[in-house]
Amino acid sequence: MSHTHSAGPRGLSLFATLMLAATSLAGSDALAQPTGLGRFELERLVLNPNGQGSLSVGTGELLPQGGYRLSLLGHYENDPLVMYRDGNRLGSVVRDRVTAHLLAAWAPLRWLELGAQLPVVAWQNGDDLSGQGVGAPARTGLGTPMVYARVGLLAQQREAPLDLALELGVGLPVGSVDTLSRDGSVRLEPKVMLGRRFGGLRAGVEGSVLLRPSVMVGGEEVEDVLGSEVRLGAVVATTGPGLRGELNLRGVLPLGGQPQSMELLAGLRLPLSERVEAYALGGPGFGDTLGTPTFRALVGVALVDGRPRDADKDGILDDQDKCPNEAGPAERQGCPVRDADGDGIEDGQDKCPNEAGPAERQGCPVRDADGDGIEDGQDKCPNEAGPAERQGCPVRDADGDGIEDGQDKCPSEAGPAERQGCPVRDADKDGIEDGQDKCPTEAGLKELRGCPAKDSDNDTVADHLDNCPNEAGVADNQGCPAKQKQMVAIQKGKLEIKEQVFFATGKAVIQPRSFKMLDQVAKVLREHPEVEQMIIEGHTDNRGKAEANRKLSQTRAESVKKYLVGKGVEASRLEAKGFGPDQPIASNDTEKGRAANRRVDFIITTPEREQQ
Repeated sequence: MSHTHSAGPRGLSLFATLMLAATSLAGSDALAQPTGLGRFELERLVLNPNGQGSLSVGTGELLPQGGYRLSLLGHYENDPLVMYRDGNRLGSVVRDRVTAHLLAAWAPLRWLELGAQLPVVAWQNGDDLSGQGVGAPARTGLGTPMVYARVGLLAQQREAPLDLALELGVGLPVGSVDTLSRDGSVRLEPKVMLGRRFGGLRAGVEGSVLLRPSVMVGGEEVEDVLGSEVRLGAVVATTGPGLRGELNLRGVLPLGGQPQSMELLAGLRLPLSERVEAYALGGPGFGDTLGTPTFRALVGVALVDGRPRDADKDGILDDQDKCPNEAGPAERQGCPVRDADGDGIEDGQDKCPNEAGPAERQGCPVRDADGDGIEDGQDKCPNEAGPAERQGCPVRDADGDGIEDGQDKCPSEAGPAERQGCPVRDADKDGIEDGQDKCPTEAGLKELRGCPAKDSDNDTVADHLDNCPNEAGVADNQGCPAKQKQMVAIQKGKLEIKEQVFFATGKAVIQPRSFKMLDQVAKVLREHPEVEQMIIEGHTDNRGKAEANRKLSQTRAESVKKYLVGKGVEASRLEAKGFGPDQPIASNDTEKGRAANRRVDFIITTPEREQQ
């Protein structure tokens, strides 16, 4: 007999030994337990009644003094006891088991906690193994009650590096034998627990030795011997006032011939009110130790009074109060403040305990010889009044431009703040400061970066507006000969095109009928290097989804840029931007307006646009 994955008995068959056991237990005591099984407690669920840190693993943390926790939970486990013979599964002695648990924990002292756990088997069933000489356990009955005393040795909240506690648990042999819920005598379980908080997480480990009488389950020659064992556990849990989670790992190392096992249990805890908490815990079992289920699940609710007491009513809980009988502030850890000069700074922290002074002076009075509101110790000019931003020194501004000399790059010449105190210099008086003026000694135009307009071919059209700057033409044909029809005109801040750029419907493919016009755009840009940067803007009407239109306008603008680069325009001079329907120039309520909105604009980046 074993848990689900046992290799079966060694030596005589399990069936034969169970029959021998059933015969040997024919006395009055045998009638109190299922035929063919020894007297033992099947349940190996271990809970942490105080709920501090974890629902299952003790983390060394005790309830605060005077605090308590009462908990009621329902517990289901699958296949905790399975019968095998020669490695072959014969059936489940206990297949399904539902248990109710009542848990209680109370801390009468800061360092002492008492607790109890009372299990009741509410229902269980299994396979009919009477043909194997094994009787069915009773469906309901009392489990083994457990009581414990836990002593806290170290506490992180009292400035220890971690929480450390020792516990002694006692299992009383008063459970129901016929539900497999009672050992032959008292069981003892000494335990050590430790844990620590790490920000929003808490980790803990525990180790214990379960001391109980050994029993041969099914007879003297069967493999499954139940007895004392080492129990180990570890947990990582979240902390905080809201929903919390935890992950527990528990393992069993039997001290007899039993196989090992472990369980992985994940849990959630949710406060329903200040004093009520709901929780759930569950997970799979691995290994063949008797009582290890395939999986188990628990749901419960707890009533919690975890609030420490405050005997001196100073707002500092007794378990953290260094002076629990004298009211004192938190910064004194509950001890009264002693302040001889009455300045609100306790004497131990007051550098001038007999002279009242502010906290920022550590209790010493402020001394300010020049009366500028900056104490002498912080005043770089203690005998001259000055503002705080000058560290107490007076502002010196020789040129009177409002910028102090230390920050003024031209301290002897008045200038604006955006020039760091230096005056604006514009030698040619064209409104463009010399640092930005490409022709600082000649008055010029802003669009030419301060250089004057020129007309190289003497056709009255300035070069920067002339599509044919080296060939005389006529003004109404953008400075080109009349026979060379121009579809592009250089305007201030943009290239104006006389026709639209046509694309394939819904695509970014340029139609051939627009090639001639784009070739002129490329030619104008090649012949006008002063156009250093141009933005190709793609626009659509408002039909269709706006985001799809934005993507389409972007790809169309990029197609135009690619075409112009292919015609010899440097890619660094061009930028493609798609605006979709966001910048209409006409109403989208008419076909004519929508057609106008489906456009490509060529915007020249000018100094004015750069400053916008």
